[in-house]
Amino acid sequence: MKQKVKLWVRDVEEFFFCPMVFYFSVVLGISKDEGYWAELGKEIQEEAEQVIAKSFEVQAKEFRLESEKLGVVGKADFVVKDGNFLAPLEVKYSSKLKPWWKYSAILYAIMLEEVIKKPVKRAFIYLTEANRIVSVEIRDEDRKFVVESVKNCHEILRGKQPKAKVSKSCENCDYKQMCLEFD
Repeated sequence: MKQKVKLWVRDVEEFFFCPMVFYFSVVLGISKDEGYWAELGKEIQEEAEQVIAKSFEVQAKEFRLESEKLGVVGKADFVVKDGNFLAPLEVKYSSKLKPWWKYSAILYAIMLEEVIKKPVKRAFIYLTEANRIVSVEIRDEDRKFVVESVKNCHEILRGKQPKAKVSKSCENCDYKQMCLEFD
C-alpha cells in the first residue's frame, strides 16, 4: 500500500528513539535546537569520507532515497559497494552504536533495495569517535520491526495516540518535561 504522506528517515529515527519524541517533534511540530549537531555532522562527514574510501568503493554521497511503498524519504550519507552488493553507510559522531541508528540504517537499506531493485544484505555505520565501521546485517526480524515502526508513524500522523516508554534516555531528552506532563 502506497503512503501519500512522506516521512523523513530522521522522523522515523525519532520514533525508534521514542514514540513520544516523534509525536512532539513531527506531529505537534515542537522543534528543538539542532544547529550545533547539524554543523558538526557536516564537518565530521567530510573527514569521514577519507576513512570510508579506504575501506569501501564509494558509489554515492548524500544519496536521496524514496520509498513509495513505505512513504519515507531520506538521504543516505553514503552508498558503498559491499562485495557484489550495494549498502548504505551512515556516519555518526559517537563511540557507541545506538539502537535507533541501527534501525534507521536498516530503513535506508530497505529503501535502497526498493530503488535499485536488488537485495541489500547489510548497512554500515561509521562511529567517528571510535574510528570504527560497524556492519549491520539485515535480518528478517529487524526488517519487520522497521516496517512496522514506519506503519506506526503513519498511524500516529493519522491520530493514533503514542505511548511513552521510559528508559535511561529520558534523562537527557529535550521533551522530558512535556512528556511527564502529557501522561
